[in-house]
Amino acid sequence: MQTRKINSFLIFYFSFFFLSSLIFNLSSCKRSTEPVYNPQNLQLQILDVSCTEAWLSLQAKNDYLTKTLKLFKDDKLILEKPLSAEDSLLYVDGLWPNTDYAFKAAVYDGAELLTKSVTVTATTMDTTSHNFEWETFEFGGEGGGSSFYDVAIIDENDIWAVGEIYTANDKYNAAHWDGEKWELRKIKTNACGGVDYPPIKTVFAFSKNNIVFGHIDASITKYNGANFVNDCSFIKQINGSINKIWGTSSSDLYVVGNSGLIAHYDGKEWQRIESGIQINIRDIWGAKTENNKFQIIALASNGGQIPQGKKLLLIQNNTVKYLNDSELDMSLAAIWFKPERKYYIGGAGLFESYGINASWQEDKSQPLLYISGIRGQSLNDIVLCGGYGHLSHFNGLNWKHYYGKELPQISGNLNEISIKRDLIVAVGWLMNRKAIIYMGIR
Repeated sequence: MQTRKINSFLIFYFSFFFLSSLIFNLSSCKRSTEPVYNPQNLQLQILDVSCTEAWLSLQAKNDYLTKTLKLFKDDKLILEKPLSAEDSLLYVDGLWPNTDYAFKAAVYDGAELLTKSVTVTATTMDTTSHNFEWETFEFGGEGGGSSFYDVAIIDENDIWAVGEIYTANDKYNAAHWDGEKWELRKIKTNACGGVDYPPIKTVFAFSKNNIVFGHIDASITKYNGANFVNDCSFIKQINGSINKIWGTSSSDLYVVGNSGLIAHYDGKEWQRIESGIQINIRDIWGAKTENNKFQIIALASNGGQIPQGKKLLLIQNNTVKYLNDSELDMSLAAIWFKPERKYYIGGAGLFESYGINASWQEDKSQPLLYISGIRGQSLNDIVLCGGYGHLSHFNGLNWKHYYGKELPQISGNLNEISIKRDLIVAVGWLMNRKAIIYMGIR
């Protein structure tokens, strides 16, 4: 009896030991065959987001080229394509504002998983408010047709609007806002072009003590916070008008104008940049890239004039490169962009692109009104203006059109617009010969 108990115990002991060893060995084998993925082989990084979009950078080991890349959002497959480059820019749309998303990438050879990235997270931008309270100001007209052509916002207490304003007794070429009221101003050029107070076509402000004015006779006036200083050297080089000014500082300044005019000021002298065209250059804009360099693009169009023509010009190291413009209308007036993210061009329609030399798509949801100006301060805070008082704001998700609603339809045109923080200012002219300013406070 005792021997039987001992045998039963031994059988139980060895059976338990055998099963435990088998389970351990099987689990050990399973762990040992699980792939270990080197995070350096496939690196995914969030570059930027808007309210509804994300831009991701993918760096892959050369061994994985021609294999299948899969991109997952919150564990759902959203992209599948051959991996064609070691460095790729991935674009994701259809997102929702102010929302967290998790992204990961993987490379497959058929059904076999070769490697995968770590999961990266992104929070999309929130929308900005469309709610602006508007004021309207009218000037001149008694002594002739008046118009504002451009505007620069330094802050809510310091705004310059420029153009030509004819009152019953005098003429002016600017108006200044001090936080309480607009005051008409006369900015003298010492008769660079034979006229003491020629109309001012454009203004660009770096700060309250560093503002540049471009006159219709191509003379330049600089304001240092106390005095207006004239620069007549540029007028000797050209025969035409300055249409727009852009720059990074007063010693790195670009002007564009009619008949293909592009010129650069380095703080000492002006240098003409050969554009290779005779088309009127209507606008110029620049912004800093991820590499801490500036991307500068000028927009040329003769509008409805004969001969018709258009050109999109990238300015680099005082030379010009032509960019794709094949999908754009012939009549164009304004450009604004964030480099390698989103590009907007306005004119006879609103056109958008996602790359510096990519194709353009027209936004068919816009009113059938001409767009004269477009500016922004982020991808969720963009404004445009144009014909008959057309004025709209993009909050990152949708456009709000104020024309015919909060703002009346006008017999006239809004020539240019600016936005800074919670302030919008648009300027133009009316058929009753008055110049007009809209101010919107959010």
